[in-house]
Amino acid sequence: MESNTHLFDLNDYTNEAKGKGYLPLDYPLWTKNKAHFIARYLKSFTYVTRHGTYIDAFAGPQHEESRNDSWAAKLVMQNEPAWLRNFHLFDLASDQIGHLKNIKKEYLEKHPKKPLRTVTITEGDCNTTLPRFLNENPIQEKEASFCLFDQRSTECAWETVKYVAEHKGGKGGHKIELFYFLPQGWIDRTIKSWKNDVESRCLRWWGRADVLNFLKLRSNERGIAMADRFREELGYKYSFPFPIQKFGKNGAVMFWMIHASDHSRATDLMRQSYNFIGAGGGVSDPCEQFELKIE
Repeated sequence: MESNTHLFDLNDYTNEAKGKGYLPLDYPLWTKNKAHFIARYLKSFTYVTRHGTYIDAFAGPQHEESRNDSWAAKLVMQNEPAWLRNFHLFDLASDQIGHLKNIKKEYLEKHPKKPLRTVTITEGDCNTTLPRFLNENPIQEKEASFCLFDQRSTECAWETVKYVAEHKGGKGGHKIELFYFLPQGWIDRTIKSWKNDVESRCLRWWGRADVLNFLKLRSNERGIAMADRFREELGYKYSFPFPIQKFGKNGAVMFWMIHASDHSRATDLMRQSYNFIGAGGGVSDPCEQFELKIE
């Protein structure tokens, strides 16, 4: 497969931040593959950790047609080996909760004698239910943990992201690793459509009073600015934006996936997963040695 020229080159600031070279982002990654991207990364990374907890704040399938092959929670649960042992899935809509219960049922039916995974499903607004769940069920400091914020638009309050980021990592372990999807393709249109309580709604989503300054930035600048917030405000060691594009030649960036982690190997594995899925690789394909052994 021929490599496409990418809309955005991470090398300049990743090299500066970490002082080493990187594989380039050789292939664009289309929106239809963003769930595969996350699942592939978690498959690769759990070869390093050999354990883990997966949290999904908007866990139901985003579209009815994605229920079979483009649904992050389902793809991650299908990953083998089953090193991610704890799944905490959240969603607001009752029909989405039904889909989540179905994948839990399918998993338990497939492993009736000794299921290796524990799956909890919580209905309600994750901005309320997720902080409450973590308060009542704290994740151990040394537990590798990952949280996906794949919001449809502006549903995820910044305070929720902040709460998850601060949940652990202060006593010798790593913070919960975050995958935050910024809806670049329609964020301007969404905010312009608001007629009531605009200031409070902006503050809830953005967490600061300067959202209009953010909206003045170009797409690439927005990805970088958001990644900077995860380092500067939330205290992550590494945070970089990965573009998710609309299908087609030179497709527009529809999402910036902000990846924030304290683990020194995380960014390398994320970039390799991006290239792998972008080049047509599958989630369940064997992990190559170069993915697992990083200098």
